Amino acid sequence: MKMSDDRFGTEQTVKMIGISFERLRYWERKGIVRPQYVQCGTRKFRRYSKEDIKRAKFVKILVDEEKYSLEGAHRLLEQKDGLMDIL
Repeated sequence: MKMSDDRFGTEQTVKMIGISFERLRYWERKGIVRPQYVQCGTRKFRRYSKEDIKRAKFVKILVDEEKYSLEGAHRLLEQKDGLMDIL
């Protein structure tokens, strides 16, 4: 279910990126995506931003199509983010 603040749940996010739940969780642990956690009663839900999705799609292309290692793709992503901050 799409959130009104342009954040997406896990199921929608994996479909938009084209990866598995497990891969998304792994990338979260590696810092590629940084979901926000939303408390709903006693449960917490991950919510991914458009920026998280864009970052993950970029890494997916680098890893799956360009044959980068995940670490190499992450370094390139961080360099790209740094350049965007300057502009």
